Amino acid sequence: MGKPAKIITAFAVFGLIVAAAAYAYAALDDYTKPMSGFRYAVTTTSIILCPPQLLFTFCIDCEAIGWGGFIMYSMIGVLNAALYAVIGAIFVSLRRKPSSA
Repeated sequence: MGKPAKIITAFAVFGLIVAAAAYAYAALDDYTKPMSGFRYAVTTTSIILCPPQLLFTFCIDCEAIGWGGFIMYSMIGVLNAALYAVIGAIFVSLRRKPSSA
């Protein structure tokens, strides 16, 4: 595997890790407590780093705990990994030096 493919794969794995961290936060968060500054910052950062979560914003009755939440966040993880792979490909293409004639 060449260096560009390794960079793209690293970006995709990072996207999957970000989605896993968002799932862990959603599953362990006590949503019955009032919103604090820290929870607001973590939620905002989670949405910025994992935008596929926004596809499930209208899924009000869906819980992150359990098998259904795992399936939902698995789909979010795959979409986020694909998004980060595209970002990695753009990064690799911009990083390449143009060949001089």
